[in-house]
Amino acid sequence: MNVKRIISALLLALALVASAQATDFATKGLERLASCVGLNGLESLPQGTHYIYMYKGRKLAVRVNEWKEVEHIGLLLFPEELRRQHPLPIYDFLERYLLASNALPDDSDERFMMAWDKVHFAHGNAQTALKLDTMTSFSENHVGLRAYKVSWTDGGRKLLEMSFQMDYQLLTGCNALELESSLFKKLRRGLPKGTVLPQVNVSADGTEYTKHGKFFISPMVRNDIYYTKNGNNAGAWSLVSDPARMTKTISNIMIAAESDHEMKVRIKLDKYGLRTDSVTVDYKVWRQLCIEEGCVPYFGLKSKQGDVYRCSVFLVNETGGYLHLLSIDVPEDAVRMPEKKLALARLYCYVPLHNVSDNVLNPAEFEPVK
Repeated sequence: MNVKRIISALLLALALVASAQATDFATKGLERLASCVGLNGLESLPQGTHYIYMYKGRKLAVRVNEWKEVEHIGLLLFPEELRRQHPLPIYDFLERYLLASNALPDDSDERFMMAWDKVHFAHGNAQTALKLDTMTSFSENHVGLRAYKVSWTDGGRKLLEMSFQMDYQLLTGCNALELESSLFKKLRRGLPKGTVLPQVNVSADGTEYTKHGKFFISPMVRNDIYYTKNGNNAGAWSLVSDPARMTKTISNIMIAAESDHEMKVRIKLDKYGLRTDSVTVDYKVWRQLCIEEGCVPYFGLKSKQGDVYRCSVFLVNETGGYLHLLSIDVPEDAVRMPEKKLALARLYCYVPLHNVSDNVLNPAEFEPVK
């Protein structure tokens, strides 16, 4: 028997085992943070949030998603009930940022970059966070989609107060390239297992009903949803899906969380560095992922050329301070025969709302929905 072959086989087997047990992280920053805090055995954690790790006597929160990626590491500051009742992107940010502020080496590149973050401590400092827990009273305020101010108090005594910009790169610890990559990775994965779209729930008189919403940048860019009753007044309500009312039908497909239409879209992204990426998905996958991210969708019709409806969909995250803009061309056959025809779209993702170009948002180019 060839000894060299046996040794090579053993080394290969060990390499495969090590690879299989390697921990996957949702972001590079989390991988670096886990290393600095000294978290071991993360690869063995099942999906869910875990509280088995400590840092300087303080309990940590570590969350693993369904793809076995570590998607959050931070000081345990917020109870799950608060997260469920008042979902905000700042909970993960504050837990992670305050841990990083304590754990990252002073001479590290990450600490150097953090010095440029527009995070201000009006009372207390990062070390104060080591004295907080889920029982400490927490309050937050955000102003004009621009900034947050948060504070922790105990018995009316302020322990820590911070303010920071509503900058999604700051909130996630990711740069623009990493945010783009993460979004397309989620799109290619599709909807999480067990995702159930909401059911139509309308209580109104008549056979036609418009659920009036709000507008964004222009009264012609709205999130109204259109319903109809099949048959007589005793019939069931459903979303308008009628070739004779194509604009309302397309609007429903674009923004109604209940829409289960099978329309497919090829989404193209012009990435930083003159690169492009594209993905073809069911439109409802795109819409649902954005809604679960915290975005509110708005639909605007720009024009109709032949049988193609040129539209824009704005997905605005009012607590994350950004929007996704999908400029989408929808041929009528993409609605009538989605198995044969695609809609085509260009994506501008994670556009900061405080620095929006007039080339991206032009309220004069939209037409009323009919």
